[in-house]
Amino acid sequence: MRTWVLTTFLIAGCASGQVQTRQEGPFPAPPEAGATEVSLPHEDRGGDADFRAAASKAFASDPDMARKALEAFLGNHPDHRQRPAAIALLARVQIVSGDAAGAKTTLEKADAGGRTPDFDFLRGIAASRLDNPVLAVALLRPFFASGPPPIGGMRDGDAPLLLRAAAAEALAESGDLVAAIEQWDQYRSIDGAREPERAYARRRAEEVAEKISGADALAALSSSRAPFVRAMLGAQAVAGLRARGDEASAIRLEQDIGLVRRNLGYDPALQETPTGDPLRLGLAVPQSGAQARLGEVVLRGSMLVVAEPTPSGDPSPYHLFLRDAAAPAERAGTAGVGAAAWSLEREDSVIGLLGAPDPRGIELATRDGVPFLLLDEHAPGARTTAFQLIHAPESRAIALAQRALSLGARRFIVLGPDSASGKRLAGAFKNAVSAGGGTLIAHITYLAAATSFSAQVNELRKLAFDALFVPDEAARLELIAPALAVANIWPRRPRLLVAPSSTTMPTSGRREVLLLSTALSLSERLLRNAERYVQGAMLCPGYYPAEDARSGNFVARFREVYGTNPTAADAYGYDGLSILRGVVERGARTRADALRLMASGRFEGMTGDIRFGPDHGRVDLPLVYVVDGDSIRLLK
Repeated sequence: MRTWVLTTFLIAGCASGQVQTRQEGPFPAPPEAGATEVSLPHEDRGGDADFRAAASKAFASDPDMARKALEAFLGNHPDHRQRPAAIALLARVQIVSGDAAGAKTTLEKADAGGRTPDFDFLRGIAASRLDNPVLAVALLRPFFASGPPPIGGMRDGDAPLLLRAAAAEALAESGDLVAAIEQWDQYRSIDGAREPERAYARRRAEEVAEKISGADALAALSSSRAPFVRAMLGAQAVAGLRARGDEASAIRLEQDIGLVRRNLGYDPALQETPTGDPLRLGLAVPQSGAQARLGEVVLRGSMLVVAEPTPSGDPSPYHLFLRDAAAPAERAGTAGVGAAAWSLEREDSVIGLLGAPDPRGIELATRDGVPFLLLDEHAPGARTTAFQLIHAPESRAIALAQRALSLGARRFIVLGPDSASGKRLAGAFKNAVSAGGGTLIAHITYLAAATSFSAQVNELRKLAFDALFVPDEAARLELIAPALAVANIWPRRPRLLVAPSSTTMPTSGRREVLLLSTALSLSERLLRNAERYVQGAMLCPGYYPAEDARSGNFVARFREVYGTNPTAADAYGYDGLSILRGVVERGARTRADALRLMASGRFEGMTGDIRFGPDHGRVDLPLVYVVDGDSIRLLK
């Protein structure tokens, strides 16, 4: 169930007296002075008075009192002519109190013959909140152009907010994302809308826009000149143009959207921040505190990039500016990564930076238009200037599934920890297997801290499968692989597999299957402790210092300088600074240039051929390695 911030706005508005209501009727007018009152057969003066008293509470600041008064009226006057109005008002009170299910029940109990447009309107609001978007859109669509009807004969000042918010949420859930943004535009444009309501509409519209493809955003912009819609969809449309190689159009649209956003007050003027020095590269990582070791490791890889000579052999002209992401605040009213980012951007004038993820740091970088490569596994979103550098764990599971499928495997088993991360990786793996035409035969789990796997291996003995996926660290694989060998289940070297027709496994004899593992924190220790049992295993740890054409020079230089093998953190530090240096060597002279090249380019790194998607998440698949004799090499 969604959290509805709008309810808070409505109750606060009622309390402050900002909700204006107007009676439209059919309320009995008070008799004129001196007139003789005449009782007509259909009149119920006591009921009319009770209704007026109950209705007057419907828009008060105490919804519980209003509900009790309206329920009392309905119980005491089952045949009163104002019964439909009272039902509508009661449903409205229930909705703004957060009881959409109660409102639905109230409306369903009403006589069909007594229903009025306000019934359909309120049913639509309730359906939206109860996650029935198709019904909600059908019921609310007649009011998109005309606006909401009176509720129980009374004008509800907050009904327009109710309508636009419910319509936007329902349209988004039913897949009509552009129409949802248009409804949020209507919401923020309602007369009397307060700043928190306008900010809420913008935030929800931005969340919807993140889900729209570049092609759909371009199509929407071709038919809409509404500034708010253009501001929301601009980033996706620009990314769509760049994805099809139309850089000139992307630049023109980017400038147009930038002007629109600044006119709306969403982005600062471009001249407020420096353009950045293309020879200054920034690094914001912890240099003190509990994470100091991580910062030190990332710095090692980064330093190799800055020190590397130019292609012509000249000394490197680049300078690395380092700030402690764990330092206390000194400026800009912020601390940690935020303070480090502020200093690098404003004082050191770097063209871009690499650093640890932090919402404040991302916000400051985006405000200043600074490319910010994040040592993070999550996409920061198209509306930021940040880019995800570390592959998501799920992408490693997907890469292994696709490799196994390409080798002919069709029957898969997951043997993994019962932890949340293990289940998440198993889910991603299963989805990739299904998408590729394979089947997940079983998902067998063990305790996250387990060191014995005999029970799980006994289950495996009874099953026929082509590939086994272990979504766990390399240290756990060291224990699982020998246990598999005891059951005569051995890794199969990666080669084209012709799956047997039998659906049951023989109870004796050597059985070979593709052994797959994310093997996080992979090192030479796996070979020292379990080399015999993991021959042919395919591993996807994010990075391993294999001595191949891709990373051989990096590994050799790293050993020469630091006397040890690089870790994954070293490799990501190297890749991040390599991207910043790479965009400069491709012609970037300003931060805007760097952003355009990063959004549309491909960068060969130690962790893969790095590419970013519309949400600035990393979209290239991670590298897969294979155990081959006494080494671990990159699988081509």
